[in-house]
Amino acid sequence: MKRLILIITLFISFLNCSFAADIKTVTKDYKIVTKDGFSMTARLEYPKIKAKKDFSTVVLLHSLGYSSEWWENLPDSLLEKGYAILYVDLRGHGKSVYNSKLVRVSWKSLTNKAYAKYPDDVYTVIDYVKNQNKRTFFNNWAIVGSDIGVSTAIYVANSIPYKPKTIVALSPIINGKGLFVPVKLAELNNIDILSITGTNDTDGSNANNYLKRFAQSTYAEYTSESKSNGMMMLKNDSMLAKIITSWIQEYLK
Repeated sequence: MKRLILIITLFISFLNCSFAADIKTVTKDYKIVTKDGFSMTARLEYPKIKAKKDFSTVVLLHSLGYSSEWWENLPDSLLEKGYAILYVDLRGHGKSVYNSKLVRVSWKSLTNKAYAKYPDDVYTVIDYVKNQNKRTFFNNWAIVGSDIGVSTAIYVANSIPYKPKTIVALSPIINGKGLFVPVKLAELNNIDILSITGTNDTDGSNANNYLKRFAQSTYAEYTSESKSNGMMMLKNDSMLAKIITSWIQEYLK
């Protein structure tokens, strides 16, 4: 409850801030080859501020069947607050669609064995970008995921040595494509989670009721006014990006 009250307080402060109408940013595109030769794509974006040496980073992991192009107004909200954003196209999505033989592969044809590689894929991408770009700060970072992106985020948070400060989960799932979340969540210490579901998101609400029993830290729940779920909540609830950003601000100071 304390966390949710703090969200509301931060959100009010957030609304009272004046935002730049047009933020200039630096964008860098990356292609990273995984252990099995799959070509992953990612994009790093951060505000163009000469005096700023490095940026706390928010990693965005999209929904199943979508891509990093579907985050609506969330990137603008984060950039306005001075964060770097790492957009990752998950295997079989967006521009991450070529295997070691340069054959185009869609998420629709992936097996659970391939989906099991998602956490390793994302870990590889984050580690590569961390080592290639000195202006991103991965000692102070967060993850926003949606459905299978949430599952991947929790797996990554378990395995990566430099832990994220928090995870924002849009419509979490218990077991998507073989990525079973409860055990990994039970192994995750000192990482608070904000879980967001829509008003009609029965699956997400049921997942929350189950998953929060395994959480070792704060597992806060927020219900969006949107009747949709996952990334589509951002499209149908214009204030949701600010709620997410306010939560992240508490951790990435």
